[in-house]
Amino acid sequence: MRRSILAVLAVSGLCAAVSLGGSAQAQGNERLRWLGGDLPPFVWQSSNGPQGYAHELLTLMAQKLGRKPDVAFYPWARAVKQTMEGDNYGVFPLARTPDREAQFRWLIPLAHVHYSFFAASSTTGPLGLEQLRTQKIVVLRGSPIIKNLQAQGFTQIIEAKDYRDMLRMVSIGVVVAAYAGAPMMQSAMQEFGFKASDYKLVATLGNADLYMGTSLRLDLGEAQLWIEAYRTLEQDGIVARLQKKYQLSRAGGHMSGNGE
Repeated sequence: MRRSILAVLAVSGLCAAVSLGGSAQAQGNERLRWLGGDLPPFVWQSSNGPQGYAHELLTLMAQKLGRKPDVAFYPWARAVKQTMEGDNYGVFPLARTPDREAQFRWLIPLAHVHYSFFAASSTTGPLGLEQLRTQKIVVLRGSPIIKNLQAQGFTQIIEAKDYRDMLRMVSIGVVVAAYAGAPMMQSAMQEFGFKASDYKLVATLGNADLYMGTSLRLDLGEAQLWIEAYRTLEQDGIVARLQKKYQLSRAGGHMSGNGE
């Protein structure tokens, strides 16, 4: 009888352990999982590991939460799609645009950017919006800024996988200009080994606030943890110092135009 009772207790204890383990695993699975692309100055991969304003911010927030600052790098279009369709993903830097408003949870504001056209410095003649409308323009694949161009009558729009590819296409004459956020293009030139003197900003069109956005189905409690960590950094003046370091303008919550 005693042996039977002990056996029952052992089985009960094992079941409880399995149950608790499963619960802990479920809680772990609900944690926010960050995705990014090579999009300087916000985040990019280097020989020294991930770099950038948003990555530094993420690292500090993760420290506040007692977590590791893990980021999985994907092509930008895939990272955005996975976040939009998944349960607990975050992606950055994501432009807060009217068509995206209901598709993501807008967690952490990053910066306000203006979108510009960059052509080769050797290009001659006027290159305002009127002239650019009839030329080949490259944009980042997965970016809604293509709608800016379409609304202005641009028809020769080419998509590239990243900023490095966009700059390369301009340099070899495949396209006349690259269209993207000004700070992103300028930082990409520096980080990816392109000479800034080989390019020139010729026109601007649209602007947007960039965020660290997440899946809509992300647990509210998990989202709140990250927001509180950010607010602590903001109150301590760390956010302002990082923005100054990367020469970024503060996101104002106002939406105008489209972005990455």
